[in-house]
Amino acid sequence: MSRLSRVALGPQRRAVVGAGARLIDIYAGLWEHGLTVPAGTCPTVGIAGLTLGGGIGFGARKFGLTCDNLVEATVVTASGRALVCNAHEHADLYWALRGGGGGNFGVVTRFVFRTHPVAGVATYALEWPWSDARPVVQAWQKWAPHAPDGLFSVCNLNCAGGGSPRITSAGQFFGTAQQLKTLIAPLTATGSPTRVSVVSRTYMDAARMWAGCSGTIAECHLQPQGALGRSTFKGKSDYANKLFSARAVDTLVRGIESRKTRGSGSAIVLLDSSGGAINRVPKGATAFVHRDALFSLQYLAYWQPTDPPAVGAANLRFLRNLYAAMRPFVSGFSYQNYIDPELSSWKHAYYGSNLARLVSVKRRHDPGNVFNFRQSIPTRL
Repeated sequence: MSRLSRVALGPQRRAVVGAGARLIDIYAGLWEHGLTVPAGTCPTVGIAGLTLGGGIGFGARKFGLTCDNLVEATVVTASGRALVCNAHEHADLYWALRGGGGGNFGVVTRFVFRTHPVAGVATYALEWPWSDARPVVQAWQKWAPHAPDGLFSVCNLNCAGGGSPRITSAGQFFGTAQQLKTLIAPLTATGSPTRVSVVSRTYMDAARMWAGCSGTIAECHLQPQGALGRSTFKGKSDYANKLFSARAVDTLVRGIESRKTRGSGSAIVLLDSSGGAINRVPKGATAFVHRDALFSLQYLAYWQPTDPPAVGAANLRFLRNLYAAMRPFVSGFSYQNYIDPELSSWKHAYYGSNLARLVSVKRRHDPGNVFNFRQSIPTRL
């Protein structure tokens, strides 16, 4: 699949992308034309899986999810047929490919995306003393989901074993630095920020910055082709459809604080803002059902691949305990691109009210369940 990586500009300035293309190459190829497709921040992620499960990133509140910008796909089904799927041909499969998860219906070989003109953006980075964590989370959750569409924001709570917990926030705005300074005032007025940074960048420089690879595009690939290494981690996810209570915020903060005494490794919880263009799409318009969330949560535990098994086990216990502690405060939904083999309620958590229709599409295009895995959409409920 990695050889199907061509990125080209087609009629109507639409991006024609091979299913093996990596995000950093799509960003770079389209940037030459002053265009983009909204996608994620991790440079080595493939476009196929990202699109099929949704596709959240710093352009999502302005331009929609990656799947919302998909206008056509070519899919090889279990029968061996190559189907061109769009709003007029095989529309049922086209619907399912926009958020129904990767690997369920066939092998997608080609995507066609709507593109958007881009030039400059402004980014911000804030940090506070940990003693401000509770009011910062409260302020962020009331502000971020309702900010102008052009502003995507993340709140980051993290702690390494034996270290001190930290709380930061970062975001990107399609506008000027002065406009962004005004927009983040509810955050800078909360607590006593120790770092306030607002910077104007080109869209491509911002993409490289979020990707953690400020060097050449070639370096923004995994070794040995590039300079990036792999991480060892476990993740889980949630969606919050209503504001966290003081008790919920306290549970989250105390959970991160407990990581100080849990040995090697580190823990991160990322709150990613929803709203804007993401939430204006009706739940049933695509297979991506998470259209009424305020924000999502990523729970992440990291350790080194050379660590003894006991270290990995301890990090997993921490992650599971924090995730369990947050159950009373979240929606019961999870992001299907953060696939979690431990999730017993995955059918509802990933697909909600769209599950029955996805099962129908699966039965029509893969009746023999050729494309199956532990959490694949079944042919029957």
